[in-house]
Amino acid sequence: MFYMLDAAEPVSEVVEQVSDIIETAGDKAGNFVTGLPLLTTKLLMAAAAIFIGAIVIKLGRRMIESLMRARGQKVMRNPHQMDTLRSLITSLFNYVMYFIILTVVLSLFGVNVASILAVAGVGGVAIAFGAQTLVQDVISGLFIWGEGSITVGDIVDINGLQGEVESIAVRTTVIRNYNGNVYTIPNGDIRTITNMSRGYKRAIVDIRCPYEESQERMVQIITEEMAKAGEEIEGLTAAPEVMSILSFDTDAVVVRVAAQCPVGENWRIERDIRTRVKARFDREGIVMPHYQKPPVA
Repeated sequence: MFYMLDAAEPVSEVVEQVSDIIETAGDKAGNFVTGLPLLTTKLLMAAAAIFIGAIVIKLGRRMIESLMRARGQKVMRNPHQMDTLRSLITSLFNYVMYFIILTVVLSLFGVNVASILAVAGVGGVAIAFGAQTLVQDVISGLFIWGEGSITVGDIVDINGLQGEVESIAVRTTVIRNYNGNVYTIPNGDIRTITNMSRGYKRAIVDIRCPYEESQERMVQIITEEMAKAGEEIEGLTAAPEVMSILSFDTDAVVVRVAAQCPVGENWRIERDIRTRVKARFDREGIVMPHYQKPPVA
């Protein structure tokens, strides 16, 4: 009987521990069920805050667009510059609203936002070192707008990427190329800008002529065709200039044609010039130099 009592003692301790665990779990479950309505209320309030914030952002964007449009008509500035300013202000407004919405949601769940800001202030130096790129992007964006080197709608070449400027935000510049590809470039990374939307453009076409033909005859034919092009191609105010022989290639003599044209029309005019030259060469029986694949042995 003595040994049976000793063996039963560990069993009773296990039973007591299990009972304590079950009781603790029951208390926690009861507290969760009791606090469930409060949690649901906070979630609903957070959802409402996000929804209202989204509405405010949408209305704010419309208001900024309306104000900038009215301001642009009043001061008679370049509409592209006003679009650029609108893009910058909208981007800044979005960042401010996102911060406010995040602050409200954290406050609803009992997070002390003031203490977070205090900690952020204490660690501001460390954060500044990590945010150097962000600060550089923002400052560069302000300089881009202030200097007016590019504006929304310009056709540009930035760091080797070519396209039309769709937006200039506080941190990034977005351009879309002819194929529809969108490039997002951090403003701090912009080093070289080639703006192809200022004043005028030149349509330039290099025509490859065969060595077998008289070069005087080739230049004369191209000059005659460009005289017609100056009268018939829309966007040209004068006949394209035939710059005679530009270079000697291995299999062709290159003659360059250049024409001053409106911004954005140079690609269309270049295509028209090539089409006219090829058609005229065909009528004259001139075979343009081309690569011939060697026969298979």
